[in-house]
Amino acid sequence: MLPMFSLIPTPSKGKTETLDLISKLGASRQDEAVNDGPLQPMKFNENAFELPGWVSRVANELGSPIVWFVMEKDIFASDASDQQNRFMIKKHAVVERIVPILTRAELAAANLVDVMERAGKKRRVDRGERVGNREREHGGLEVMVYCRGVWGCPLLLTRWEASQASVLKGKNYKEFHRRCGFAVKDRVEMWAFRNRDGRLCFAIGKQIDLELSL
Repeated sequence: MLPMFSLIPTPSKGKTETLDLISKLGASRQDEAVNDGPLQPMKFNENAFELPGWVSRVANELGSPIVWFVMEKDIFASDASDQQNRFMIKKHAVVERIVPILTRAELAAANLVDVMERAGKKRRVDRGERVGNREREHGGLEVMVYCRGVWGCPLLLTRWEASQASVLKGKNYKEFHRRCGFAVKDRVEMWAFRNRDGRLCFAIGKQIDLELSL
């Protein structure tokens, strides 16, 4: 399934059309230009979908006109564990819906450069950024993650070397998990946008909460 993008609706509109905005997002990257040309555009998706109201409000408050769907998943015991202290992201979601909108610096910080290359994206990356040293040194790409109530905190997006799994982690994860109220087997949805400063943000919520907010 291709990524689904949405223009933030006005308060009187609940439905939006999914649009192909991947190339526009690439053109609007603020911290680093990619000289190899725009990413290859995705196909147009004519289906309509409901953008959860609370996600729309968060994005609006943070100055983002565009939100895109990342994934849905069931919460596993490891996602809810204080010992594991991380949120696992599905591989296909990383490859298809996160990697294409990251800059070279963001890819390197999140240890995702070789994932982008294996996915066949037509961009060259400096060989100095291929190694995982930056990821190990800095711990990942800092992003903002929000739950219902417009509460958010910084977490780190990174890919572990050993398992090749991509996760959100960090010292704030326990508090984020507590505020979200996630329990094992809960079905959650993950949405993404960039705030007015160009920073990557995620909104994660239980599907029952998302449905109530429409």
